[in-house]
Amino acid sequence: MAMIPIAIVPLYWRDDLGFTMAEIFSLQAIFGLFAACLEFPGGYLADRIGYRAALACATGFSAVGWITLGLASDFQSVLMGEFLLAGSLALSSGTDSALLYESCVELGQEEEFGRWFGRSRSIGAVAEGTAALFAGLVYSFWAPLPFFLQAGIWGINALIVLALVEPARHPPSSENAWRQVRSIFSFAMVENPQLRASIVVVALIGLSTFVPVWMVAVYSEGAGVAPSWIGPIWAAANYTVALGLWASEGTARRLGRFPALGVSVALIALGLVGMGLTHALLGFVFYFAICLGRGLHSPILNHLQQRQIPSRDRASLLSINSLVFRLSFFLLGPLLGVGIDRFGEHVILLISAVVAAPLSALGVLWLRRRLRSPA
Repeated sequence: MAMIPIAIVPLYWRDDLGFTMAEIFSLQAIFGLFAACLEFPGGYLADRIGYRAALACATGFSAVGWITLGLASDFQSVLMGEFLLAGSLALSSGTDSALLYESCVELGQEEEFGRWFGRSRSIGAVAEGTAALFAGLVYSFWAPLPFFLQAGIWGINALIVLALVEPARHPPSSENAWRQVRSIFSFAMVENPQLRASIVVVALIGLSTFVPVWMVAVYSEGAGVAPSWIGPIWAAANYTVALGLWASEGTARRLGRFPALGVSVALIALGLVGMGLTHALLGFVFYFAICLGRGLHSPILNHLQQRQIPSRDRASLLSINSLVFRLSFFLLGPLLGVGIDRFGEHVILLISAVVAAPLSALGVLWLRRRLRSPA
């Protein structure tokens, strides 16, 4: 998660490669399509070859992907780099949390999963924020340098993967693969209404927080923030996500899981409305409310999902979360980019608030009702 380039990617693509915001959002939408197409195969493979082996493959794809992006000079070469990163994401998304959950079960600490999940994601957010502190400086020294440094970080990740311990589990057979795939999707989308509802809620809340992520740099610059401050702003935002992640389990214990999810949705709505209505220099401060809400909901929803999923297909079923989210953003991304180019960030943020916040709140209520009723 120590991703040095992530804070400056929109600026690099716009200012150095000459991309429009429509092209930038289209790139992210295409990346989402790549990830969606590879997501389930990645999780399915991880369940069968082992979590550790899948994460090892992910490190290789990511290192090559960041090098490709550093060397890219046009839309097509950026697409190639994005495809490699999508392959890495597909192999690691869901696999890391499946590894953590199975490890907690093996150690007799299943109830502690939410706490450990929140801590691991919190440390990741701190790493991403700290990396962003150096992004502007490195970017100003040589624009492609953040991408090459990122490839080096994935070399370090390869050493970490070697130290991982595979939990004791019985991987499913690879025979009758298509029948197994149909069975997995049927379980997630038909047979288990609780899991289906949670997948929809994850996608709704994820989309409502993902939209401002890809416009905050341009938004801040438009409000008069110097480019040298983009890195510190990104860092502060990620530290806020980390705070939400760290506090998530405690908040859920004090308020209850669903009231805590309601607080998360309210914070995201506040942030979207505040960013949309504010044109002053410090309008980006409302982004921190979105980040706090983004951190609060993730461990709660992930723990609720993990309890609905059988061990043998854990990574496969968790990958469906990202599959639904990525396909949704593939459809919405280009529209958002065109909207920003035509009407500006503020109008799109307000539209996002009006649409995403009520849908997310209704989704949380739907999930609560499903979990209280028999499957």
